Amino acid sequence: MRYIYILFVACILSACNITDNPGTSDNYDRTILLANMADGIIIPKHNTFQSQVNELKLAVDSFSVSTTMNNLNSLRQSWESAYKNWQYIEMFNMGKAEEIEYVKSMNTYPTNTTVIDQNIVSGNYNLDDATWPSWSSQGFPALDYMLYGLDNDSTLILDKYNGLEAGNYLSYLNALVLQMESLTAEVKNFWTNSRNEFVNSPENTSTSSLNVLTNDFIYFFEKGLRANKIGIPCGRWDNYQIYPRGVEGYFKKNLSKDLALEALEASINFFSGYNYNTNQTGESYADYILYKMGNDNLSNEIKSQMQESKTAINNLDDNFVKQMEENNLLMLAAYDELQKVVVLMKTDLLINLSIVVDYVDADGD
Repeated sequence: MRYIYILFVACILSACNITDNPGTSDNYDRTILLANMADGIIIPKHNTFQSQVNELKLAVDSFSVSTTMNNLNSLRQSWESAYKNWQYIEMFNMGKAEEIEYVKSMNTYPTNTTVIDQNIVSGNYNLDDATWPSWSSQGFPALDYMLYGLDNDSTLILDKYNGLEAGNYLSYLNALVLQMESLTAEVKNFWTNSRNEFVNSPENTSTSSLNVLTNDFIYFFEKGLRANKIGIPCGRWDNYQIYPRGVEGYFKKNLSKDLALEALEASINFFSGYNYNTNQTGESYADYILYKMGNDNLSNEIKSQMQESKTAINNLDDNFVKQMEENNLLMLAAYDELQKVVVLMKTDLLINLSIVVDYVDADGD
């Protein structure tokens, strides 16, 4: 069904003679919108995230020197804070981030505990191997396992870092965070150095800044949020058989809802043009829609449906595994609300902004 939709949109845009032709774009000044996205959203959030990852590294350093319960708890807090901040930049998977497979390295879940255990025991691994299962043994999900999943009891987890194989555990813990720190610096530096090039790409082509960014944003909302955080765990495409291990933050137990809400808040803020430097809204999709359509109806409908999605997620238990086991219908209801946003953005938004979807969705929904 999605293949038919993609062809349908492509035909509409082709018929209107606006696909991949900068000479036929409208007169809206996209550079103003791109400047707010870069200066008020993308770069500030990457700066914040880099600071969070640096703090995570310091927490690992402190824990490595003194493997106490207090330092373990401090490390856990730093990991959780960084994980929440990650939700605000995962959608920007372009440029250097796409080149180095940043998202896959940072947040592929469920994590592969078998590979992690083998890596710890052998000490023979290459986290720069950009293939599966390497992706599934690193990043935030791997740290989730290292900090919460080695045992059900925190004291017994701490014993792993104080026992005969303590050096192996600490080495892998450090390797994970060093890689996250290195990759994050690359991506943050890319955005800092490429800001002008990004803003000064106002054309309406498949490779221009707004077209790529908009596709990445919708892909994140559809896949990273709707599917990965909600749809796959609750069995939306598996005859409604729940998949507990597919929950983000699986070992922490009560973090999954917070991560979903942060991802949704990031999406709301991005769509609304919320400028993190000024704490006010700047040029946004709403302004572009108003220019193109002459009214705010579509942008208001998208914002309203995002709020409905937020209400549905807030109705869930903090622990998605517990929620699915006790009442999976609420998870499915949250999925349905998010899906309504996806439809609005992949049809009305893209068509009215004359942007062609650049990825294929084979969900079959």
